[in-house]
Amino acid sequence: MVSLPPFRAQLATLSASAPSGWQWLHELKYDGYRMGCEIDHGSVRLISRRGRDWTSSFPELVAAVRLLPLTSALLDGEVAIVLPNGTTSFQALQNAFAGAPRSGLTYFVFDLLHLDGRNVALEPLERRKAECERLMQDLPPGCPLKYSRHFDVDGPTLLASACALGAEGIVSKRRDKPYRPGKNELWLKSKCVERQEFVIGGFTDPEGTRDGIGALLIGYHEGPALRFGGKVGTGPGFTAKYLAELRAELEQLESKTCPFEPRPPGWLGRSAHWLKPELTGEVLFTEWTQGGHVRHGSFQGIRRDKRAADVVRELPAPANAPASPLAGAPTRRRKRAKAATAGSETDHVTVLGVAITTPERLVYPELNFTKLDLAQLYADLAELALPYLANRPLTLVRCDKGVRAEDALRRECKFLRHEPGWHRWAHAPIRRVQIQEQKKVGEYLVVDSAEGLIALIQGDIIELHVWNATIDGVERPDRIVFDLDPGAEVPWTRVLDAARLLRSELEKLGLECWPKLTGGKGLHIVLPFRAEHGWPEVYAFSRAVAENLVRAQPECLTLDFAKAGRRAKILIDYKRNHRAAVAVAAYSTRANPAATLSVPIAWSELKQSLDPQAFNVHNIHARSKQDPWRDYWTCKQRLR
Repeated sequence: MVSLPPFRAQLATLSASAPSGWQWLHELKYDGYRMGCEIDHGSVRLISRRGRDWTSSFPELVAAVRLLPLTSALLDGEVAIVLPNGTTSFQALQNAFAGAPRSGLTYFVFDLLHLDGRNVALEPLERRKAECERLMQDLPPGCPLKYSRHFDVDGPTLLASACALGAEGIVSKRRDKPYRPGKNELWLKSKCVERQEFVIGGFTDPEGTRDGIGALLIGYHEGPALRFGGKVGTGPGFTAKYLAELRAELEQLESKTCPFEPRPPGWLGRSAHWLKPELTGEVLFTEWTQGGHVRHGSFQGIRRDKRAADVVRELPAPANAPASPLAGAPTRRRKRAKAATAGSETDHVTVLGVAITTPERLVYPELNFTKLDLAQLYADLAELALPYLANRPLTLVRCDKGVRAEDALRRECKFLRHEPGWHRWAHAPIRRVQIQEQKKVGEYLVVDSAEGLIALIQGDIIELHVWNATIDGVERPDRIVFDLDPGAEVPWTRVLDAARLLRSELEKLGLECWPKLTGGKGLHIVLPFRAEHGWPEVYAFSRAVAENLVRAQPECLTLDFAKAGRRAKILIDYKRNHRAAVAVAAYSTRANPAATLSVPIAWSELKQSLDPQAFNVHNIHARSKQDPWRDYWTCKQRLR
């Protein structure tokens, strides 16, 4: 019989995005304690990654492990508490140690390293997991020992789903590699939120009569120095007993010397209780600031399985580029993102697996709305926006300095040209397509996924304008857009009247249309139809309709684009319907300081009380997820 080796954990490297490709298997990331399990002729030991024996802390897990049909084995997994919503909580695990209920306590086993004298760690991951699953398939219902299944799917897609369900993230593992202890890039972790361990170097007293701790002062090692990483609250999720025990433990480590270099400035530097830097805590936060501090940090619990001396600032490694679908194809690597240096601006955070550089840059300064905020907004709106965007050539507006002026499109932003040199920044999942123009071949970008939308935001894009045709039928438009553009003296009520008049004109022709707020003072009226006519015919139709409207109400409507002569009139802009003309896309943000969006609406919503600039980056989430244009997508009408 071969004796069991000591448990030495393989560790995952933080990745800028989840990898894609045939060679990766993906697992959900659990929010608990990493734990190896030694089984030897009925004797069970639970060992942390630091080699500490935790067996006595989890008697219910020990009893469950004894149910496995084996003589000796070495398992790898995570001990966690499963909440009623199916997610795991490190904070709940901390409370359990302080006497709170232990319901939901589970040992998720995701690897098998030794089995009955055989060194399984030398075998490929896929084979190890199959063996592990077989061993655990007959465990009784309700058993706290669970097999951690893997997902053989696209990494970014799984990460997006995991984040939507409230999970911490995913771990991606090479299916064809043996188990290799230590940190390496054969295992990559991709997180839904920023989270890592920090050294606890001090704390403040609570305010008022509250017991326990006000805030923890945290840091990370940079060479021999401990750098101050900010202060974090303990939050409402911990029990009073846990916080009292934590305070008592911290007081045992009190020191007269500040452990941080340099000392935190201001009140903190004068009033905090300093600690010997020996204790490690888990912290959840939104992002890193330019000064190397965490933003909106929340303490999750003490990490007794990780040494304070090992804590450094985690920087994401580049993820693998999408691999060839052919089995055995070589792995290609994405170019490494610009490395972050200590004390420098945050390198990047990820949204749906897309790295967002300069996340704190203000896009809408008046609203304190950042580039990261915009990326997260588009991630939330992707399901609504993509049907209007997918497979259509885009004309894009870039604003890389922030939107402050009302005429930002002239002063602060620019339309990107349709030339190859203007799109060097665009990579997968954004597509590049070539379209023949009058005098040259133009290069256009196309997005078909939420990740593609986020990649546009990473490229500092703020407005998305689309063709009235798809890439598959560039010479056959499938919609007309009438832009009702009011002059400076035109009240909103007259815009509504013009929209209803246009609708009535189209109804006489047996055609339905749908209204859309532009994010400005006007309206778009969109007419879909079967893509069976060329551009000249469609343009002529739109012009004829506009001319009929102006003849009916020449005192209110005009086809004259010169602003000087139409301050009291509404321009019926039909020229958005020639080849290569564009209109702002549904759910696109606009380049104005108010950060409005172009939003589809129902005819029943077109009322005097409706503000044409009603929707902005802060209130769009309140908009119903039900598409007010749902009948638009089933409309099969034809131009006559």
